[in-house]
Amino acid sequence: MSVEDKLTDEVTKLAPEVYKDLVKPAAQEVGVVAGRSAKALLSPVRAFLWSWERIEQLVVDGVNRRFERIPEEQRKTPDPEIAVPLIQALTYTAQNETLREMYLNLLSNSMDTAMDKSVHPSFVDLIKQMSAIDAKVFERLANKTGYQKVINPNVAIKSQSKIFVNAVPEWFTGWKIDGHDIFDTSASILRLSKFGLVELMFDRTAGNDSYDELQSHPELIPILERYRRANPELELELTAIRSILYVNEYGRQFKTACT
Repeated sequence: MSVEDKLTDEVTKLAPEVYKDLVKPAAQEVGVVAGRSAKALLSPVRAFLWSWERIEQLVVDGVNRRFERIPEEQRKTPDPEIAVPLIQALTYTAQNETLREMYLNLLSNSMDTAMDKSVHPSFVDLIKQMSAIDAKVFERLANKTGYQKVINPNVAIKSQSKIFVNAVPEWFTGWKIDGHDIFDTSASILRLSKFGLVELMFDRTAGNDSYDELQSHPELIPILERYRRANPELELELTAIRSILYVNEYGRQFKTACT
């Protein structure tokens, strides 16, 4: 059996019998089941499980668009340990454009012999763990090189070494992702660190410029004022630990393969 036939055989196993009726509207199931039962509430989720036919067309179209930049002599069949779990993941994430594009970039690069050193099977699982905001935060971080200045702010009581827990985000970069707040961005940065893509260096600096601007940022001052109004008997201030972060070598490799 050729490598192509082996891959095709593996991929077709990704279309179990349960997907056959996906063309039926999920709402039809809801209409049959009365009340807010588990089955009724879970039924709409089936609409997000794409059949192999839809995934196949999406994958072929996506790879074809990217093949324009790959010389024909460099094209190859992707390794099954990348292609099979990747296509399987697409059956339930294809509706998410941000993650879908990352998967298609990874698949296309896995079919380019010039990219062999940049593509790794672990990247499939990394994308699986990401949400759309994680992908967007990572892309913004990875578009910069070297150390990036961040602060770890606190709403503090003056002269008492006491702070309000969870009043401000743990890691503040001075920007946020559209549709999300600075707390969402901070949480995403922490997840990217757990994924092994970003290094967080607490209480480490790379020069002192820009830190004052971060500490007096318009996103943070209203939070301080809100706590002052809620606690008029206390003298509050905004303090911050100056830190840095950077996208490590593994993260750079992930960026090359998936974005």
